[in-house]
Amino acid sequence: MDNLNLDSGESAIYTTQELIIDGIGYVAILTGSRLILIDNDSGIPRESIPYAGITLAVAGTNRLREPVIQLTVSAPDGSAREIELIFIYQDAHRNFQNRDRCMAVIRDQGVPARLEPYRATSSSISRKESMDAGTLELDQPSGRPAVPEWTIYGMGQGSKNTLPEEPPPTSPLVTFIVVILVAAIFIAAMIVPIPGPGGNPGESQQAPVKTSVTAIPTPAPTVTSTPVATPVPVATLQPGAVPPNGIWVKISYPGSYAGSLSAGGWRMDVDSDGTQMYQLPVQDTVVDGFIEKADGSGDTLEVEVFNGGILVERYVTTKPRGLVEMHVAVGPAIVNTTLPAPPSVPVVPVVPVVPVVPVMTTPVPVAFPSQYEIPATGVWVHVSYPGNYTGSISSNGQRREIDASGDQRYQLVMKSGMIDGVLEKADGSVNTLEIGVYKDGTLLDLANTSTPRGVAEIHTTL
Repeated sequence: MDNLNLDSGESAIYTTQELIIDGIGYVAILTGSRLILIDNDSGIPRESIPYAGITLAVAGTNRLREPVIQLTVSAPDGSAREIELIFIYQDAHRNFQNRDRCMAVIRDQGVPARLEPYRATSSSISRKESMDAGTLELDQPSGRPAVPEWTIYGMGQGSKNTLPEEPPPTSPLVTFIVVILVAAIFIAAMIVPIPGPGGNPGESQQAPVKTSVTAIPTPAPTVTSTPVATPVPVATLQPGAVPPNGIWVKISYPGSYAGSLSAGGWRMDVDSDGTQMYQLPVQDTVVDGFIEKADGSGDTLEVEVFNGGILVERYVTTKPRGLVEMHVAVGPAIVNTTLPAPPSVPVVPVVPVVPVVPVMTTPVPVAFPSQYEIPATGVWVHVSYPGNYTGSISSNGQRREIDASGDQRYQLVMKSGMIDGVLEKADGSVNTLEIGVYKDGTLLDLANTSTPRGVAEIHTTL
């Protein structure tokens, strides 16, 4: 790529990863005045597009859930054509970051740009389409790489198509190492669970303790007593306050904004307004965020990152259609375990007749919900299976990738809308994989499967 023939004073601002355009591999170089498309195999420039000729740039995702940029380019004769830049898969969602960085450069050069939020399409893809995702037709060019397996959704429970063949056997040593790693992760999650929104899993789980009260015998007549229970105060958060447990991102802006938050392979698309808080179920990683104002006002867009209720980083912008880009390293998730003091049960004497020896009382312990009990408030999805399972849960434009085992619960930050979930068993056992949707402690929907490598799906409207 040494033969770019850049003009005097023109320099390259950003070079993208490998792209796919009409099935052919390219690399895009963005300068201060144009976009140059380079053939990835030969390194020869194939096309130069001035920014002045681009009438619109739209960022989004295609049917295979790959990040894309759709360019509308006008020709001198007044006609227009569409060019779609497809950012192929990279680990840790670096292809999404590559797309967002490319869009930021294009927008800074004065090109009208728009970011379309992720549109979930899991319920509309058939089993055959999901099994063929990322597969090229025989008459298509061979330059496009296959989409990785984690983008392929599992099959519906009622499908009659043949199941995919079992993978080839792996080395016993590899299997032994994987089992040890999974057991270590599961034990760590049981000891120090990552807090879910609206709950404090890090608080100690104190089981009720049976206590005995021994009364000293007293001469007749005896004295009766009436126990009086003292109500336990309930701690609540003020509006706009950040919960004191876990890692949270708080976004404040009077108007609308859109973008994404991601960390450690986890990603959430943001499309909201006002003041919103999002909990990140990660720790010991770098939190990446791209949040853009949806209007041209000069109001302040503020993005803050908290860990255990403590501010870690803060970003602001007042530019019209301004963009906040952040890369914040967070440590272990902080979990505060302060609990309300248990009430005591005093003894109130009634008309004493003779002197008596007071009866000693023991404070009554407070029982807290077990690890897998569904909280009484909020919207939750509960997943139960003895082995491993993978898939995703989507709600109102937000998507969460699932790769877990055992009993897990996930809180959805929503009051109404559509919940779509697809989870697949990772082994050939006949144990039951079950998905339940709860709102304010009430079960709304339940799906399960006992088929080897079976798939359970939920499509629930709140």
